[in-house]
Amino acid sequence: MIGNRGTFVLIAGGWCGTWAWRDVIAGLRDLGHQVTAPTLTGLGERRHIGNATADLSTHIEDVVVHMEMEDLRNVTLVGWSYGGIVTTGVLSRAPERVKSMIYLDAFVPEDGKAWIDYASPEARANIEACKQNDVAVPPPPLGYFKVTDPKIVNFISHRLTNHPWRTLFEPVQVSVYESNLQILYIRCLRHEQTALTEARERTKKAGARIVNMDADHFSPLTAPDDIVGVLAQFA
Repeated sequence: MIGNRGTFVLIAGGWCGTWAWRDVIAGLRDLGHQVTAPTLTGLGERRHIGNATADLSTHIEDVVVHMEMEDLRNVTLVGWSYGGIVTTGVLSRAPERVKSMIYLDAFVPEDGKAWIDYASPEARANIEACKQNDVAVPPPPLGYFKVTDPKIVNFISHRLTNHPWRTLFEPVQVSVYESNLQILYIRCLRHEQTALTEARERTKKAGARIVNMDADHFSPLTAPDDIVGVLAQFA
């Protein structure tokens, strides 16, 4: 499939916006691909809109409406981290627009489950506390993700946004993957997490191709050339 020109819609992880894809967007566009990366409500440059009220349905709607307004078809839908929850919901809403799914070190939910169902006990306790106090969830320390490059740490730290807690508690509707749907899971080897291992296995059972990458969880910024290389081959 090398040489094809694809249409990519990139969905960032929690606490992040379009800014996290800056190098991946540039790299894919340099190769001639059509690329968009809508920021979800309450995050990034949209942190002042709906941060206190957005739920998962809001984020799914963000992407569905974006594809409709831009008339995007035959889309390769890329979900990174929390973005995998969103893209899975988008597939259920607009399967006719999606050609392939790429999960980048992402959560892949089961039908009727929410992000919180896959959280570690410590993370769950912190996020439950945010729910009780009705406040957005602060980002984890970057050390948790093993991001160490000072320039990248500085770039990320100034842009992370507290995440709307409702998006992490709303269950997602999961469609049965169509037999002609292409699925890829990119595993970042420097970031092992039980929930992501289980997610990867679920996609594997659904016929996904698995690619292992020597990268940390913030690979869109720390290993963008590698990400572009894999995505371009899957266009």
